[in-house]
Amino acid sequence: MARPQRASDEEIVARIAHHLGTREWPASSWSLAEVAPAAELSPAGLVKRFGSRTGLLRALGEHWVGAIPREPQLPDRPLEELRRFARDGFAAPSGAAAIAGLTDLLADLADDSTRAVLREGVERQLHYVARLVEHLALPRTGDPVRAAALLLDALHGGLVRRATEAGEGSPTPDNTIDAFLEWWT
Repeated sequence: MARPQRASDEEIVARIAHHLGTREWPASSWSLAEVAPAAELSPAGLVKRFGSRTGLLRALGEHWVGAIPREPQLPDRPLEELRRFARDGFAAPSGAAAIAGLTDLLADLADDSTRAVLREGVERQLHYVARLVEHLALPRTGDPVRAAALLLDALHGGLVRRATEAGEGSPTPDNTIDAFLEWWT
């Protein structure tokens, strides 16, 4: 009987990323034991493949970086694409979810190699959002990279505010973009 094909590291990471993106909130920091079933491996199998939780985290970070487009996908509809990007990357289902994500981020920044992957992702986001800003053709934009940095800072700050506020008035990616556009036009 032939052995089943072994899943690639990329397939395993994609399964884990999907699991982490759909888990119930509020959730604590994830463990190898939690994500192993999604990967169809044991925790020891994950360690064998990725070396440690930090190694898997690095692979998840690289997966995230790879998912950030290099160029606009809808150049004739940049605002639609910008809103989709912001919702996908900056919407937390609750304040508790935002807190859990920020807690994980702070822990991730303690590791030099993970921080390097995060830096690469932030730089790629900056380039991508700057290209979208160029396609928006906003008046007074000047440098689209500076405008993109301001918008990304506002979206990140919105996550922090979302963690501390509840109900109406809590920032969402859409109202952050609306405020950005109002300011620039």
